[in-house]
Amino acid sequence: MNSFATMLGISTSRNKTRFLGTTGDGMAVLVNGKEFFLRYADFPWFEYCGASELRDVTSDRWGVYWNAIGVDLPIEALEHPEQFPEKISVESWLKARSRNAARVLGQVKSSRKAAASRQNGLKGGRPRKPTIPRHSSVAKLRTKRTPA
Repeated sequence: MNSFATMLGISTSRNKTRFLGTTGDGMAVLVNGKEFFLRYADFPWFEYCGASELRDVTSDRWGVYWNAIGVDLPIEALEHPEQFPEKISVESWLKARSRNAARVLGQVKSSRKAAASRQNGLKGGRPRKPTIPRHSSVAKLRTKRTPA
């Protein structure tokens, strides 16, 4: 069987790291000139990612990093996946991923959000949260005084 890099005509330079492609069973990645096939059974997070997220891959001599999806793997995990069982469940990874997406999308500025904000301002703005009175230590001392 030919490697992904050979089929795609990609140079396997020693200092190159890149995403090569996916199949129904997993994905191929080139790390420091060596090609690895990561099966979805061993690395289930990648099955839920798009190609653009998987292309955002970097590496050093210790590991491989997909910053867009928050997955960091040591080189040994690529070489011997059976020795590295998954550390985080797919469910909790998906929850963290959706929280991050909500945070990022909430920071997006658009003309529609700006118009909605102006409309809300005309109505008096965002309702204030009820304030809880703080009890200072001085106020507590005054309430504990006994009459003379």
